[in-house]
Amino acid sequence: MVMRATNNIVELRQLLAERFPHLRQGVPVPAAIETRSCGVPELDAVLGGGLPRGEFTELVADGDGSGSAQIIHACLRQVAAEGQFLALVDGSDSFDVTAVDPVVLSRLLWVRCADASEAFKATDLLLRDRNFPLVILDLKLNPAAQLRKISGSVWHRYGRLIEQNRATVLVVTPFQFVSGAACRVRLESRLGLDALSKSPESVKSELRFTLLRSTAAAGDEPAVQAG
Repeated sequence: MVMRATNNIVELRQLLAERFPHLRQGVPVPAAIETRSCGVPELDAVLGGGLPRGEFTELVADGDGSGSAQIIHACLRQVAAEGQFLALVDGSDSFDVTAVDPVVLSRLLWVRCADASEAFKATDLLLRDRNFPLVILDLKLNPAAQLRKISGSVWHRYGRLIEQNRATVLVVTPFQFVSGAACRVRLESRLGLDALSKSPESVKSELRFTLLRSTAAAGDEPAVQAG
């Protein structure tokens, strides 16, 4: 009886395939997540290939010497090498242009903001533009009092814009803040002043990461350390 039932199912599937060639059968296989490199191999590996396209990635960088500036510089160098452009929304006007080669800077749109409110307004405008495959919103140095005034609904609105233009968005925060982030990584680095005199490649080798949330699951993932 088992064999006969199995044969009947196979024959039914063949018949359906012949009569309805465009009919999907079985459980659909989820599409592979498209990613883009951030220029730091260790962080790309932690994220499962890189920053997910069409999603938010939150980089939690609490404390001094966390390495968030080095991550931003690496992203910019990666984008420049690909002949594309990066938009940086600088929430506290703290980006150091002297630390980046002028040729690389030519690929940067730097939006200098006085506070978090200005930064969110600028990000809203940029996410409506399709010319920036990577947008970074840097809120690391913005006071917690400013960030807590931001409505959680802003991430829902941004999410709809990102779905439309398929941009990749990296948000740098001083604490877990981005609701609905596809990925969340905490920077565990504690770089000293001597990092200023080291090469970018040398500093990247000192960066440390802990994965807090991944696109692989809807909820928070167990912490995974790298670096």
